[in-house]
Amino acid sequence: MGMLELIQLSLWNNNAAIQSVSQEDYIEMKRQAIAVLPASLLSSLDLPQELEKEWRKFNLQQISFYTQSCYEQSKLPISVPYVILKGTSAAKYYPHPNYRMMGDIDIMTRREDYDTACKQLVDGGYRIDRDIYKETSLSKNKIHIDLHRQFASLNNPDYVKLLDDLIIENINPSHVLPDPINGLVLLNHINQHLEGGLGLRQIIDWMMFADKCLPDEKWPEFNALAKKIDLEKLAIVCTRMCELYLGLPSRKWCADADTALCEQLMDYVLACGNFGNKKKSVADMSENVFALARTPKAAFQFLQREGLLYWKAAKAHKALRPFAWIYQFFHYASKGLNRDHAFSKMVAEYAAAKKKTALLNSLGVKTMAKGLVMYKDGKYVKE
Repeated sequence: MGMLELIQLSLWNNNAAIQSVSQEDYIEMKRQAIAVLPASLLSSLDLPQELEKEWRKFNLQQISFYTQSCYEQSKLPISVPYVILKGTSAAKYYPHPNYRMMGDIDIMTRREDYDTACKQLVDGGYRIDRDIYKETSLSKNKIHIDLHRQFASLNNPDYVKLLDDLIIENINPSHVLPDPINGLVLLNHINQHLEGGLGLRQIIDWMMFADKCLPDEKWPEFNALAKKIDLEKLAIVCTRMCELYLGLPSRKWCADADTALCEQLMDYVLACGNFGNKKKSVADMSENVFALARTPKAAFQFLQREGLLYWKAAKAHKALRPFAWIYQFFHYASKGLNRDHAFSKMVAEYAAAKKKTALLNSLGVKTMAKGLVMYKDGKYVKE
């Protein structure tokens, strides 16, 4: 049984014939952050004893972390209005919500309440780990919280403001967004991370939302919202892809999606893993640089950001930080050239970058080469 068939059996109980599941399937599902999905099926699968034992242990750890996250989330020391994004707000669409692997807890407040919420979290024992233009990241007891100044990640400042405004306007005492706005959040999350590499967990988040909330009769209402932020095509292609490969029951509104584009997108998602964790090689780094080098500004921003992340001297000495891009350029160049058959490999990586760029352009998703929108001084500006 392949991974895609196991996903279908786990989510839809589609009576597929039970076949053997391999160690490689388990490892791949971990890379895609979906290894807990078949938790209730393990006793029915043809598994080697040691693999079943290892898988059950992993599932128990993840389900325990889900429970801990829900507990911490339920007692956040925040008195101002806020909303939970992704996480449990996506898990509620799953047949077994606690089988959706958890990451950070993402929250957003009204703009005027942001500083108060941050102070209350710190007063409640959370430590600030990072503070950037989009968010403040905090942690306590292995629980990580991203408090968002800006959530939407699109190339148009008006679209970013529109989605952020929709989120803020729909904050309510339940801390859960209405379904249509929640769907936009999940769709934006796919859009946000596709360029860097996105795995099946976020795709399945969207699929389960589409299953519960987007039958044919509800599509026109959601489509009107998706069009306003130019994510209509991404919604259609992702949904049709889920029908073709992940067992989502079919619906009319995505039937005309380009099947070749759906196949390309699935191949790309499978190659990336969760947040691109399968694409960490020199070849993958080279491909990313080539993809971003379509404009000098985009290439510079990428190199500068990566340099600030990985150049230890720049972290320690503020005066060196403006030159982080130079460090990263030579770091990538040395790695790329210090290989056997380096030139032919870089030609292949350039071709892969062009293919990836064509895919992203066909989907209409956000890319760094089109410029980043940042929330600064109360305004959304394009950098």
